[in-house]
Formats: sequence, structure tokens, C-alpha cells
Amino acid sequence: MIKRGKSRFISSLCILQIFLIVSFVFAFSFVMNAGIVSGQDENISEFNRDVGSPGIQTGIEWATGPGKIASPAPTSSTGLNLRIGKAETITEYVSAKDAEAIIANINGKPTEIAKLKSTIPLDGKNPIWGAVTKDGETINIPSSEAEKLLSDGTIKKSTSSSSSGFLGGIFGATPFGLSGTAAHLTTGLIWGATAALIGKLAGGLFGLDKQQSNALSLSLFGGVFTYRSLSQGLLGEGFLKSYALPIGIGVGVAIFLFMYKKESKKLVTFQCLPWEPPIGGNSCEKCNKDPLRLCSEYRCKSLGQACQILNPGTQEERCAWVNPGDVNSPTITPWKDALKPIGLLNYIPDTTIRPPNRGVKIIDSRNSNGCLEPFTPLEFGVELNEPAQCKIDFNRNNTFANMQYYFGENNLYRYNHTQKMRLPAPKSELLGTESPLLQNDNTMSLFARCQDANGNVNEDAFVFTFCVDESPDTTPPIIEGTSIIQNGAVQFNIDKVPIDVYTNEPAICKWSRGNKAYEEMENSMTCNTDASAVNANLQYTCNGELTGIANQQNNDFYFRCQDTEGNTNVQSYKLTLRGSQELNIISASPNNETVSGATTTVPIALQVKTDDGADEGIALCYFSNTGTEGSYIPMFNTNSFEHSQSLDLINGDYTYHFRCVDAGGNSAETSIKFKVFVDKEIPKVVRAYKDLDALKIVTDENAQCVYSLNNCNYVFDEGNALLYSNPNIKRNHFAEWNTKNTYYIKCRDEKGNEPSPNSCNIVVNAVNL
Repeated sequence: MIKRGKSRFISSLCILQIFLIVSFVFAFSFVMNAGIVSGQDENISEFNRDVGSPGIQTGIEWATGPGKIASPAPTSSTGLNLRIGKAETITEYVSAKDAEAIIANINGKPTEIAKLKSTIPLDGKNPIWGAVTKDGETINIPSSEAEKLLSDGTIKKSTSSSSSGFLGGIFGATPFGLSGTAAHLTTGLIWGATAALIGKLAGGLFGLDKQQSNALSLSLFGGVFTYRSLSQGLLGEGFLKSYALPIGIGVGVAIFLFMYKKESKKLVTFQCLPWEPPIGGNSCEKCNKDPLRLCSEYRCKSLGQACQILNPGTQEERCAWVNPGDVNSPTITPWKDALKPIGLLNYIPDTTIRPPNRGVKIIDSRNSNGCLEPFTPLEFGVELNEPAQCKIDFNRNNTFANMQYYFGENNLYRYNHTQKMRLPAPKSELLGTESPLLQNDNTMSLFARCQDANGNVNEDAFVFTFCVDESPDTTPPIIEGTSIIQNGAVQFNIDKVPIDVYTNEPAICKWSRGNKAYEEMENSMTCNTDASAVNANLQYTCNGELTGIANQQNNDFYFRCQDTEGNTNVQSYKLTLRGSQELNIISASPNNETVSGATTTVPIALQVKTDDGADEGIALCYFSNTGTEGSYIPMFNTNSFEHSQSLDLINGDYTYHFRCVDAGGNSAETSIKFKVFVDKEIPKVVRAYKDLDALKIVTDENAQCVYSLNNCNYVFDEGNALLYSNPNIKRNHFAEWNTKNTYYIKCRDEKGNEPSPNSCNIVVNAVNL
């Protein structure tokens, strides 16, 4: 009945609006055409013109010939003019050219009109219907001749924008008795106001919001006002008057485009969830039938939710549908450990739920009615007897597939699921139409269903019911944190930093450098007080900038907030920020070096050391081989004052760039250049000779040499070592001189290059010279 009555009222309101719009349109049309008066030839005296005010149109206009509007002209002007009226004071002017034509049609010749001059007395007995003047002379035309002119079409009545009476006084040439510029402006204002009212009614009828209706109304006012004022000659008789209509349309369109603003709110829900394999396990066996690939656990589970690997870790691994005969849905029970705030909330059985549904009430021990405090950060959960997905919804009748939200915002198969939410006050005006919260007299019911891997679903929902206390909100907002952590460092030499303050309910926050009352705090913050505007942690955000931050010392800031009910913090939230110093990179290696190796790729260790900054050099360092934005990669060992990264590089020249950033946002950059040399050549013996009583071998690079007295087929490490005369000079090698010996010599360089096991660098026979 209520819905039917509401619908009937809305229908009646729409009909009334349509009636008003139609009425205004007809009235507007009547006003615009009020000057179209169909007078009779014998009743010309109804219309009059004030000769003393030529050009001000208060009477009806006449035309000379089809489509020609009579042109006003003062009686004192020279040349021919024609006046038409019942007496001399009732006059209509035409141009001299048209007057000549009219005179030519009277009695055949113009000169014959002169006979009529002053022959007809102005006593009213013989009414004078017109007069022709030439160079100041007046020639009266008797009524019979004037009527002839009217009847044969020489002079005919025409339409006019003028009118008489009240409407004529308002919308005509001289509204309310005004004249000149004042009359034009007043007429334009009245026409514009009428158009604006029509636009306002039309906007409401066609469902435009308040801002859109205002834009339409004002654009109509501006366009009509501009057109009417210009068309009446407000700014003269030139270009503006000729193009008054397109100028008026342009002004109206410009006003509408400038003021038009379409704003709407819509609740958009999106979830980024892992990919789900199909329900059940009909395709599990496909994993075992591919002879070219082993059936891994990943491949197996991707074929179905109920697929599992049997005999894991053996040669008999198989993918199978576990428990295909399972037809039982998961068992749902409330999870006590998930209920938070801890110690304040409890589950109790809900006997009001109709079977076969089951459920519990969540009650707050602080209130006698069991209702939760407004903006409580509520957490609750379910326990299951098997891994399953769970969903939650405000609608009892939705099936599992159509339910809106995953329990805990994830689609994983778990034994336990937890849901978090924050409750607005039950009568809060901040609760928009998009929010589904707090229906049924401030009591909420949430319906949960779960589905196992075989697709078995709880068709009978498990219901969580709770209410929010309706008592007046006397609790001030709670500041739960800020975007900068307590005692966080800030960048060196920075004067201000952006900050977000997080509260448990919509609030307006301020900050100060001193611990002051809310009203005395100097700095305001920008806050979103929409109840649906929560972040990922179900908190409300105020943002602003903290200024006046000093380097290398603690900076204290104080915050207080006021909620929409006027409750204000009596204690400040204190935040301390640490001013810092510059971050420095004190070394980076290898730099300007040649790194050699005997393999195709050479292992290189990039190393960086940092100092100072926000935390005595502790920083995160990144490296890049190009130095372009977006190319930097975190070093493997970092978040310290020493940083390293291992690379395998081939032969060539290299440049690497480093960028390090500390906790305060201080950054430092440097770069290094080095060369990688791949040495696969075995050392060469360039000389062999007797030096005093020793055999001396000279190599082309630092090396270690050994010899055998038998042959070259020996392992290097089993050979007899040649000695260095100077340990710092590793190119000169010495052995005992013995003419009876033949020395089979092998040499190994610092890269490990050496001859093959059955080869030698050189074979030397010692002989006496």
C-alpha cells in the first residue's frame, strides 16, 4: 500500500509539472504574439501612436503594400510622409518613396490632392483619416480616400510585436511606462525570467539533478535576455540587432556548457583473485595420458579443484579425483578466535532465524541491548570441516554463484575464513544510497554459504546478525595511524611532506606544532566524510602537508579530529619525524679495472658502500646497466650500509649505475666502468737458459711452473715445482741445473690455464756449453 501510494503521488506530481510547463509555453507564446491584433478597417481609432515620441512603438504598425513595414519618421522631417489615423495626433509614417506612390494613386494626380488642403475642418464631424506632408505642408485625406487605400491594398494593417493593455505594458516597447535603454533591459529581464522558470520546471520533470536544472535555467535566461535586448536595439541598429537570435543562442549554449556538471555516485566492486580450476575432477586423468610430459602437481591441480597427486615423490605419481562420491556440503560453525575486538564481542545462538537456515547473533558486552558501538572495526569468521570457498551477501535469496562477495575477499579453499568490516552509525546521513548496510530497523543480517572442491554448496545459509547502537554518538573519533610511521625519517632539506591521517570514522582533522585544543589548531586537513570512502584497512582518510621540518633533529606534530556529531579529541595524537642528512656513496667497485677470467663468462662482484643519511648509511641500493628510469633493479644483498650483486659477464667493456635510497627518502647515485677480459691462453715460455748454477725459465705472464724428468704425461699438481727467486716476480722460475736431466715443464697462469695432461709448455735438455 505504501509503495502504491508513493507511486500515485509521483505520478500526480509529474502530471502537475507537465500541466505547468504546457501552461507556461502557451503563456509565453501568447506574450510573444500579443501584438498580433486583427483590427477592423472601421475601428482604426482603437490603435494610437504618440506623435511626440516617434520610434517608441505602443500602437499597431501599418504597412504600405504587402510585407512592407511602415518606417517611423518625425513630422518635422523634410520630404514626403504619410500619416494615417482618426485625428492628427494619431499618426503612422511611411517613407517618402512610398508616400509618392500613395499620392499617385489618389485621384490620379498628386496636384489634385492640393484641392483638399484645409477644406475639411478638424471638428470630428468629418474625421480625418490621414494626411500627406510635403516640405512642411500638410494635405489632409478624407476618410473615404483613406478607406479606399485600405480596401485596395495600397495601405494595409500588419502584425506587430506591440500590444496594448497590461501585457503590452510589460512585454511591449514601453514596459511599466519605461522608455529607451531601461525599457529594453526590463523587457529582456522579464522574457529571460519566464524562460528560466520554464527551464527549471522542465529540468525537474525530465529527471535532471539540481545542478543540471540550474544550468538549463540560467542558460535559457541568458540566451533569451540577450536575444530580446539586442533585437529591441539595446546596442543600436547595426550588426548586433541583425544577428540577435544566433548571438542569444550562442550565449545560452556557452552558459550551459560552463555550468553543466554531471555528478553521480556509484558503488563499484572489483576483486583481484587467483585463477580457479574447474569444480570437481572430471579431467584429472588427462594429466596421466601425456607421454611427453610428467604429471606435475601443478598440472594435476590445474585440471580440477578435486584433483590430487597420488604417490608423490615416486615413479608412480598419478593424478586422480579424490573422493568423487562426495555429495556432502561443508559444515559451517562460527569461528570464536576470529571475533574481534577481542573481549568485547560474543556469539550467541539466534533463535529468530527460520529453519533450515542457522546462525548466531554478534553482541557487544558494553551495551545492555547487545548492539555494537558505531564504527566498530568488526571481525568474525567461520570454521569448516573441509577446505572450501565461502561467500557472503546481504540478500538471503541469492545462490552461491550470485552472491556478491567472497568471505575475507579471497576465493581460496580453506578450513577457516575471516571477514572484516566497519559499521557506520545507524542513522548517519553519511550512509549513501549505494551502501547496503543497516537495513531492517538498524539490524543487519549477513548470509554465508560455502562450496567444496566437488561443488557441494550449503544451500541453507549460515546467518550472522547484529545491530548498531542507536544512542547518540558521544565518542570522539580515534586516530588509528598515519602514512608516516612514528619516529620516521624525512628527506634532508625538505621543508614539507604530505601526510595521511587514518581515523575509525568520518572526521575533520587539524594539526599543530604544539599540543593545543582542536579549535586552536592552525592547520586544517582535507577529509572525505563519505561513509563509503574507506581504505583497504577500513579506515577514513584525511590528508595534508606538514611544514617547517628541521634537519638532523626531531620534529613533533600534534593532531586532533572532530566527527560529524561534533565530538572532538581531548588528547592529541603525537607524531615525531626525524630530520636527516645527506646520503653518501663512499665507494663502488670494480671501477676503472680489468677483471680477467679463463672461462667464457667471468663472475663479477658489484659492491657499494653507503654512509650518513637517515640511518647512518642504511639504505636500499639498485643497479642498472643503462641508467634510464625504470631500469633499476634491487641489488641482491642490500638494506644495509654494504651492498653487493654478483654477475656473470662475457668479455667486453661495462658501465653500471647505482642508486641508493634510505628510509627518509634521501638518495645518492654513482656509476662505475670496468673491463672484462677472458683469458683462455696457456702461459708461454719465452726464454730458457742457464743462470749461474740454475735453469731459468721466463714466462710471458705470472704463472706457476712444474717439471717431470720422465715425460709430459703427468698431472700438473704431481710435478716438481720450479722456484721463484723473488716471490713478487712470478714470471721468472728456477730449477736445479743438472746436465744429466731432461726437464718436461708445464706452467699454469693465475686463471688456471695450463697444458693438457699429456702436453708440456717446453722440454729442456741441460748441457754444458
